[in-house]
Amino acid sequence: MNKTPYGNSHQFSAERGHRGSLAVRTRSFSEFSDNIPKKPWTFICSYSSWVVSYLIKPLKSGQFLKISLKVILIQQLFVAAEASSLANASGLFELFPEHNPNQWSLFEQMELNWGGWLNAGVTYNTNQPNDRFNGTLGFSDRSDELQLNQFYHFLERHASGEPERWSIGGRLDFIFGSDAYYTRSMGDPGKHWDAHLVNQGIYGIAFPQAYLEIFAPVGRGLRVKVGEFYTLIGYESVMAPENFFYSHSYAMQFGEPFSHTGILASYAINDSLGLKVGAVTGSPYAGWDGTFVHKLENWGLIGSINWAFLETGTSVDFSGSHGYLSDTPSQDVNLFSTVVKQKIDDRWQLTVQHDYGWHGKSHENPGAEWYGFLTYLTYDLSKETILGLRLEWFRDDDGIRVGTPARHPTVPSQAANYYAVSLGANWKPWPWLNLRPSIRYDHSDGWQAFDNGAKSSQYIISSDVIVNF
Repeated sequence: MNKTPYGNSHQFSAERGHRGSLAVRTRSFSEFSDNIPKKPWTFICSYSSWVVSYLIKPLKSGQFLKISLKVILIQQLFVAAEASSLANASGLFELFPEHNPNQWSLFEQMELNWGGWLNAGVTYNTNQPNDRFNGTLGFSDRSDELQLNQFYHFLERHASGEPERWSIGGRLDFIFGSDAYYTRSMGDPGKHWDAHLVNQGIYGIAFPQAYLEIFAPVGRGLRVKVGEFYTLIGYESVMAPENFFYSHSYAMQFGEPFSHTGILASYAINDSLGLKVGAVTGSPYAGWDGTFVHKLENWGLIGSINWAFLETGTSVDFSGSHGYLSDTPSQDVNLFSTVVKQKIDDRWQLTVQHDYGWHGKSHENPGAEWYGFLTYLTYDLSKETILGLRLEWFRDDDGIRVGTPARHPTVPSQAANYYAVSLGANWKPWPWLNLRPSIRYDHSDGWQAFDNGAKSSQYIISSDVIVNF
């Protein structure tokens, strides 16, 4: 995953596409709004049809016809679904059980589960950057451009966890989209095995998780993962459905690992206290974002302690990592993260995170540090709608963590404080559908980190959709 300490070695160009002409006439928004269907699921399908017809205007007539036929087919499938099914289904597979792979006899016999989601969004940047990159923002990093961020699939088998019984499970994750570049395990930039399966530019593929899980009937039950797995550090996640906002924090993008390769053991001491400890490798950077094909001699440690107080609605998670740079073995890399969650009442929830990371000093390098605070405050406005506020201060004390553009830094970074304020909402008319509009303001006080090094701040307006399978 693309969190190398000194930027990214990938280089590519992204030019504005030329819009051609199209003989097929597309509908204006006024025409569309005058004919809004009364049924909400039909409305969403019709709206999607209008958006698609607008976005594909530069296509040739034959291409337009093919896409239009696919959109019409999807519309008819949704119209065929009963309203009660839409409200009760957790994903699209449940809406159409005759096409649900989890009901195949092979899957049921092997206790396999196939799931995933589609995540797509669009961002407007008031700076209107010439390179169309949103400065320090990763993931939702393109301006004035519809992004298919994650077409995500996973196949898993849960280790049962039944007392007195050994069990084996595992999981394999696959992603296609513009986020694949960030979600790929990349301890050495560009050298991970899935970086070269296809010719990858803005869009690509990745396999961010691939592990076996063993449950051993020891005490309350010991779980052990072996392979590539997402990090246990921090609050935000690579996986879109686990995040409130479309964009990500500086702490997640620049201050923490995305994943690890190695061994991770988990044990619940009681209902309130859990421990995790692991040995990780495959990376020149202290076991961060490693893989299983190189740098296997460079090992690091990760771990966490989690307390959950059900009576007060409080949870506290301490996590961290320790390891060394493979190129300068005498220089250690350390990170500690604390995440506190507090359920204030039935509607309000507060989350506060603090990270502190540093490189130790060596003969070759003077050392460096980064740290910050991240705060989430959410309010359940209704069963379907949640409002959210995110505040962040991130300090890159030596100018080695944050780069711009985030996808492939080209502007020399400097020491700076980064401030970000995000305000948004999650609207879930059904359990399998989530719409996430938001507005965000970023500011850097140390250098001009936005608009390709031309400005010190930016406003971002964005919206995305998540459809669970």
